[in-house]
Amino acid sequence: MGEQTNQVQLKNFNRRTVLNYIRKNGTATKAGLASVTGLTFMAIKKILEELEELQLIRCDEMEAGGMGRRAVTYAVNETYRYTVGIHINKFVTSIALLDLRGEILEIERCSMQQEFPNQSAFVEMLAASVENIIRRSGVGKEKVLGIGVGVPGPVDTETGVIMTPPNMPMLNYLPLKEILEQKCGCSVYVQKDTNVIAFGEYWYGEEKDCYDLAYVDVDMGIGSGLIIDGKLNIGANSIAGEFGHITIDINGPLCNCGNRGCLEAMSSGIAVLRELKSQLVKEPGHPLYEKRESLVIEDVFEMAEKKDLLTISILNQSAFYVGVAISNLINILDPQIIILGGILIQKYPRYFDIVSNVANARKVKGAKENLLAISKLGENAGVIGAGEIVADNFFNELVNEVFSRNT
Repeated sequence: MGEQTNQVQLKNFNRRTVLNYIRKNGTATKAGLASVTGLTFMAIKKILEELEELQLIRCDEMEAGGMGRRAVTYAVNETYRYTVGIHINKFVTSIALLDLRGEILEIERCSMQQEFPNQSAFVEMLAASVENIIRRSGVGKEKVLGIGVGVPGPVDTETGVIMTPPNMPMLNYLPLKEILEQKCGCSVYVQKDTNVIAFGEYWYGEEKDCYDLAYVDVDMGIGSGLIIDGKLNIGANSIAGEFGHITIDINGPLCNCGNRGCLEAMSSGIAVLRELKSQLVKEPGHPLYEKRESLVIEDVFEMAEKKDLLTISILNQSAFYVGVAISNLINILDPQIIILGGILIQKYPRYFDIVSNVANARKVKGAKENLLAISKLGENAGVIGAGEIVADNFFNELVNEVFSRNT
């Protein structure tokens, strides 16, 4: 019995390996799959036939050049099922319907600057938006696998309860999974926002051969998500990747988490605004002096673009601290690639270069440079990753259930 169980597990592992390679790379050929997996051509052929029978993949033909034969390629059957991805942050919540290749079919965005009287009103908005995008798409609700939600951490991923996000106290102890499942009638998966972005970058980013990845979000807050050996790493207590709460200066400014000198308290968009306000008190001739009590982050970028030395120096200092923190991340984990995103990366062109230079200069000497890159998924990375959390769970469970039953 034990030997038979091991054989089933091995076969399912091979099936998932083939399916995941196709998912991550978009398309694949039999020869290519045999080469990268080490499986025989006949084993690959059988697995592809099984996946086709389940309608998880489809077979396409590409015309070969010259007198060559047609090359047969395989791709995920993107219209077999659909997912909903939700990304919640301090300024905007995005709700999207996606196919199984991560393409967005419908999307709604809701400003978080409006006042929600209570948590129930906020969840009602989410549920209504989910219904709206499904209805507009024309997709039958029965074809929607579930809802993935990226939320500010910390979060209990098992119960789907948002704990105490420092920058969004409105969400404190919200049992989002339970309530949303009741309202929408489908499975809901809740993860920390930077985890779902990392997951989206892993599956749909440009580095297809990467299986160890760190995503660092440098926005009004700071956080990260970790992919290790192709799997999302959330830690023993679901708090892995709380990158913004690495201590940079034990005597530094007070952070929302209660500690002093956290990276978030020294480098986030909120920290940049706080430092600028403090400096403007001593600069009555500065163009932003009269606005110092009502500054927004766009003011900083606008002045930096005009070559204002004060705002440039504050942004550069912020980038330096992030680079220092990333050098520590490299020394501990040594990921294949570190992807940076968030408003400070997107809006201040020099920010990324400073971070990259500092990180590689301060890491352990003698090792080759680690690859740092800017996110290519942009503002949709969160909904794409949240939807993929649902899809990944579906693919893995289906392979285990169907083939364990039929083998």
